[in-house]
Amino acid sequence: MPWVAVLEWLDPLMGAGNWTPELVRYAGGKSLFGEVGHHSPYLSWEDMQMADPDVIVLGPCGYSLERTMKDVPLLSHHPIWQELKAVRERNIYAIDGNQYLNRSGPRLVESAEMLAQMIWKEQMDLSVDAKGWASIEKTLSASHNP
Repeated sequence: MPWVAVLEWLDPLMGAGNWTPELVRYAGGKSLFGEVGHHSPYLSWEDMQMADPDVIVLGPCGYSLERTMKDVPLLSHHPIWQELKAVRERNIYAIDGNQYLNRSGPRLVESAEMLAQMIWKEQMDLSVDAKGWASIEKTLSASHNP
């Protein structure tokens, strides 16, 4: 089962708590850092390095997907970022945290399906909102190729 780090905030780093670890479990992953029913914990870069997640999902609280993408350099410029397994294997994603992770509501099933798509890629035959999440690698590549 892949180890998944969902980040609810990027500077300072915060893991996602509350219901997000449960969504990761429903999606077929093991959540790092956050605990079901507990507030989101602050993390150090050393915590990230030691955990070395298989998948990283960026879902800052209250941020749209577009706004989250603007903050990717906060992570990508840190020296530890390039050492992480998820980064080396290009398993980094951003999700519209405001719509899918940060508030409980009727989209929880859809949120779990999006996470499953991120974790399992083409192994999952799911139809999820393509505008609600993005691969960081694909988005950065597209922005560098006019």
